[in-house]
Amino acid sequence: MDVHGTESDGVGAAPSVARLLLELRGRASVDVKPAGRSLQVRPQGGRTVAVHIHPGGVDIAVARNQADEVAASIVGATVKDPDDPVPFVSVEGHLIDASYDAVLAAAVQAVELRKSGGPAKAPRAPRAAAAPKATTRSTRPAARPDRPICPRCKQYELLASGECPSGYC
Repeated sequence: MDVHGTESDGVGAAPSVARLLLELRGRASVDVKPAGRSLQVRPQGGRTVAVHIHPGGVDIAVARNQADEVAASIVGATVKDPDDPVPFVSVEGHLIDASYDAVLAAAVQAVELRKSGGPAKAPRAPRAAAAPKATTRSTRPAARPDRPICPRCKQYELLASGECPSGYC
C-alpha cells in the first residue's frame, strides 16, 4: 500500500479534479455542495446539479441533442441515461487529463445549461383533468351537523333513534 493512499480507487485523480473545480469556479459562478464522498456543483442559487464530482471521476450534465457530440470530444467518456431529458456524460478520473480542455468546456456549458433553466432531470407529467380550479372550500369534506345531546343527562349524543345511549335517561 502506498503511504499517501493513492491507489486506483479514484483518489489518484484528485489533482486533476481539484484543478478542474478551481478553473470552473473561475469561469462560472457556482455553488459546491458536499454529498457523502462526492461534490455536487450547481449554478449559484440553482437547485439542479450541473457537475457531479465523485471518487471515480466526473459526471457532466449536457443537453440531450449534444450528448453524443460531447462524449465523442472527451477520451473514454460515456453517456449515462441517454433517454433522460438531461443526460450526464461520465468521465473516469484517470481520463480527465487526456481531454482536460474538453472536460472543462463541457463543465462550463453544463453550468450555463442549468442556470438558463434547461430541462429538469424529470419533467412533471401534465394534469389529467384541466378543469378550472374551484375554491379550496369545495375540496374539503362537508362539515357534519352536530348531533343533538341528551336533554336529561346533557352528556351523551343521542342515537339515531333519539334515545340516550346511557340507558338511564
